[in-house]
Amino acid sequence: MTAVKPTFAAYSTITTVVVYETEDSDFADSAIDALKKANIDCYRTGDSLHLGQSDPTACIHVRDGANLRKANEVLIRHGAVVEHPLRLPSGWVAWTSIASVLLLLALILAWLLK
Repeated sequence: MTAVKPTFAAYSTITTVVVYETEDSDFADSAIDALKKANIDCYRTGDSLHLGQSDPTACIHVRDGANLRKANEVLIRHGAVVEHPLRLPSGWVAWTSIASVLLLLALILAWLLK
């Protein structure tokens, strides 16, 4: 029995990353074109599958995770919507809220002790 030497493909791994999701089929097509013009290996899935009450969503994938930053830059220049993470309110809002609650408790306590 002879051992078979694996090919290079067996040693390498390519990480596929979903870069963007949209319900706009035309935008997905033009975004794929823009990514390919930027020499980013990408493809699109979805948009034709519509299950129940879910919206048809097109997903744009980048085959090599190393191109993720470049792909994001291309998509943003192309007009992709950028989601900003939720943040906690600033310190003065938190302190004002705490002070308001304490003042309300003090007023209620004063009214109950009359």
